[in-house]
Amino acid sequence: MFELDQSIEVNGTTVRYAVNGQGSRHLMLVHGARAHQLWFYRMFEDLHRDWRVITVDLSGHGMSGHRAFYSVEQWSAELAAVLRAVTSEPAVVAGHSMGSRIAVALAANEPELVSELIMFDGNIRSPEKFTQPGERPAPTEPKYYESKDAAVQRFRLVPMQVGPDAEHLIPLAEYSAIQKPQGWSWRHDWKSPAEPYDRYINALVPKLTQPVRFVYGTASQVSGVEVAAYFVELATTQVEVIAIEGGGHHLMLDKPAECIAVIQGR
Repeated sequence: MFELDQSIEVNGTTVRYAVNGQGSRHLMLVHGARAHQLWFYRMFEDLHRDWRVITVDLSGHGMSGHRAFYSVEQWSAELAAVLRAVTSEPAVVAGHSMGSRIAVALAANEPELVSELIMFDGNIRSPEKFTQPGERPAPTEPKYYESKDAAVQRFRLVPMQVGPDAEHLIPLAEYSAIQKPQGWSWRHDWKSPAEPYDRYINALVPKLTQPVRFVYGTASQVSGVEVAAYFVELATTQVEVIAIEGGGHHLMLDKPAECIAVIQGR
């Protein structure tokens, strides 16, 4: 159920994806930075009953290949290539965190591919909060552990939050772990993402034509009321704002039932 059994070459890099489920409509799930497709795994069983669910590991993440440089435009192109390979009909696209911003780029630049956009705890920053080039953090050095078990035990969500229970993080950690000559580490490319892209994303929001559901957790350290209000101010399309009570940034992990209800329109 968790295997990405299909692949496509996009600008010289292999992008892994899978399609599962019984429904007639397609739903694409887009993970965030330094994450992978299993961030949505607690929702799979329910979603597979009603949707053809497309899961993807973006380049530089999970089982997909790495690049010399990463950009929102490139990741958006990967999603577009997967959608074109899977279906001739527009899909509902649900993105989390950075994935929601990539989904904005996809929906704005390739509107024929996206019927509706769902943003889980996205962070659309106002200009005074833009990440400036000089404020970019230095590249993070890879961390290594003596065994896979040691790596899995050290796995943490970023930012950290109260839920979910530790047992629900084990599938994420085991999927992420990989053995390298220096020891056990994580699959994601440590230089990803490479550039701040606030201005680019904000310029695309007014171009959206699809209905949008902007979802945030009331306990999130990333999104919230102000972020949602700013998104609504930028957008020219229909936007429904949904607050998930007690949800942290990683909503799909600590509030999967509520996220499923959002997707199902309940």
